[in-house]
Amino acid sequence: MKDESTAFADTRSNSAPGADPPVARSRRTKRRAAAAPSSDGTVRFFLSKAESNGIPALDREFDSEPEAIVESLKTGRSYFVISEWKGSADLSRKVPQIRKEAIGNRKSTSS
Repeated sequence: MKDESTAFADTRSNSAPGADPPVARSRRTKRRAAAAPSSDGTVRFFLSKAESNGIPALDREFDSEPEAIVESLKTGRSYFVISEWKGSADLSRKVPQIRKEAIGNRKSTSS
């Protein structure tokens, strides 16, 4: 029993005073929050045209992303999520700032 306490004391004295034993660092990464459609109607959903040839061409518009996903699954075509913004300059301070303003949902009634 005396030998065990001596062995423990010896291993403890080998480390530098005040130094903590190395701690394994976890490899956790923060996930980015998925961009959710904003409630002010700035995000719109469109199905792609069948004959787009690699150039984005918009076809039918949908009210929500789940509707666009289901139609994409049915037709085998991709869908687009579009948000519309407008640049604006704030010149009220010493240093001008460029900002972006969301443009509201402007659905056309003719399709």
